[in-house]
Amino acid sequence: MEHILSEIAAKCNESDMILVGIGEEFQYDWDILLENKRYQEIEKKIGDLEKYQWIIPFLQKMSLECFPDDKLIKAYQNLQKLLEGKNYFIVSIAIDDFVYHYGFREDRIVTPCGGFRRMQCDDNCDGHLTEADRETYAKVFSYFKGETGLEELKEPVCGKCGRPERFNQLGVSRYAEEGYLQQWNIYMKWLQGTVNKKVCLIELGAGMRIPSIIRWPFEKIVHYNQKAFLYRVHPTLYQLGENMSGRGTGIKEKSVNFLANGFV
Repeated sequence: MEHILSEIAAKCNESDMILVGIGEEFQYDWDILLENKRYQEIEKKIGDLEKYQWIIPFLQKMSLECFPDDKLIKAYQNLQKLLEGKNYFIVSIAIDDFVYHYGFREDRIVTPCGGFRRMQCDDNCDGHLTEADRETYAKVFSYFKGETGLEELKEPVCGKCGRPERFNQLGVSRYAEEGYLQQWNIYMKWLQGTVNKKVCLIELGAGMRIPSIIRWPFEKIVHYNQKAFLYRVHPTLYQLGENMSGRGTGIKEKSVNFLANGFV
C-alpha cells in the first residue's frame, strides 16, 4: 500500500490542481454514539415520542466533539498535509463538518449536503440561515450528562413562522440550499480553471448515494481533460468507468483506513 500512497503524493506534487471528493463512507461513525450507554438510555426514554425527537441531531453534534473517531481524525490530518501549499478544492457530502476543523481553507471547501454549523426553518420559509443554536446545544448536553431534566428542554423555532428549526442538512422537510450555493458557485469557477491543466482527482469513499456530486463529475473531468488522473478509493465501488482511457487507479480499500496510513 505504501507505493500507492507515494504515487499519489508524487502525482499531487506534479499537478497544477488537486480535486478531492469526500464521500459518504468518510462520514463519522455514528455507531460510536449508538453504543454509548447513556445515549441508549435516552433513546429508550424518548422512544417514539415525536415531541422529543428533535434532540437527536443535537446529541449527534455532541458525539462529534465528545467521542472522537481517532482514525478519521488521523485521515483528515494526513489529507491536510498532502494538500498544504497546493491549489486544491474539496467537495464533501459528509455532514459531520470534520473537513472544517483540520486547517483546510474554507474558501476551498463546499459541503452541498450541509452539516451542523447552521440552522434553518424546517419549512425554509425565507431561505434564511442562522448560526447553530449554542444555548439549546448546551442544554441538551447538560441533559445528556444528567444535570438537566428532559422537560426543561425547549425545541428551537423559527422566529418568522414559528416552525421548528433544524440543522441545515439534506433531509429536513425543505432543505435550504442557500447554505452552500455561494460556495458551489466558487467551486464551479475553480473547475473552469482546470481546463488543459494537470489535475489530480482523489475520491475518498464516494459511493452511489449521490453520484451526481462526486463520482460522475470526476469521471467527466478525466474524460475531457487528457492531463487529469483519478484515484478512486472505495472498499467495493472502486471500479473506473470505461471512458477513463487508463487515466485512473481504483483502490479497493476503506477510504479512512487508506488515508490514515499516511503518505511517505
